[in-house]
Amino acid sequence: MKRFLVVAAWALLTGCTAQHDKDHRAPKKDAHDHQHKDHTVTLMVQTEPEPVSAGKPTRLTMMIHGADGKMVKDFAVVHEEKIHLIIIRDGLDQFAHLHPDIDAAGNITTTYTFPTGGVYRLFADHQPVGGSASTAMAEVKVAGEPPPISTLKPDVPGKVQGDGLDAHVSVSGAKAGGDAAISFKILDSAGAPVKDLQPYMGALGHLVVVSQDGKQYVHAHPEEEKKNAIGVVAFRAHVPKAGIYKGWGQFKRQGRVHVIPFVMEAGK
Repeated sequence: MKRFLVVAAWALLTGCTAQHDKDHRAPKKDAHDHQHKDHTVTLMVQTEPEPVSAGKPTRLTMMIHGADGKMVKDFAVVHEEKIHLIIIRDGLDQFAHLHPDIDAAGNITTTYTFPTGGVYRLFADHQPVGGSASTAMAEVKVAGEPPPISTLKPDVPGKVQGDGLDAHVSVSGAKAGGDAAISFKILDSAGAPVKDLQPYMGALGHLVVVSQDGKQYVHAHPEEEKKNAIGVVAFRAHVPKAGIYKGWGQFKRQGRVHVIPFVMEAGK
């Protein structure tokens, strides 16, 4: 049986740099972070098969309805894609960044294999043509034995390991209601600074940060106006409230996209 899961978005925040604006309009001088507290959007998700089982390909068919209740049909291209679909398990131990297909009617489709059982949150970053950037959110329950949820412990500032690349991650200004400066010094397997990062969807990196309870979400892009040392990529991300956050930096090298996760704590 097919069915639509309808979930209204929480008060989510999306953080972006001036490059996000540059795709469609003249950038504002300080437009590194966009907040969308007043935009309530709805993400409808149909799964096939239903129920969803871990380890088996699942076709996701989605629709986004704006605050006016109308289905969004025309999406602007932001960082080379119309939809950035972020999938994160509630234990914050699974992460995926997908770019679904969109037809002329606004139907959004992709196929994804959920690796384990549990509840997964889907964050659909998008910008309606002529509108503001926003994030729609839904949940999908996946059958299968979920791994135990581990306690998140901050590991930055410090060196963290990724899937093929490591990084020294520095964090400053991480306080509730403020903007955290998060910088990655990318290292290769030998510990040497990486000098050959490639653009990934129009930027040298992408950063997603989610609160421990999954209710606060930020998607940031590098500060392009800031001159960095080779192999260093700096971001600025809004921190909605105090607490523990997990982040995933994405960087491209030699044709492969690498993910570098980390855990940070934001003060009051």
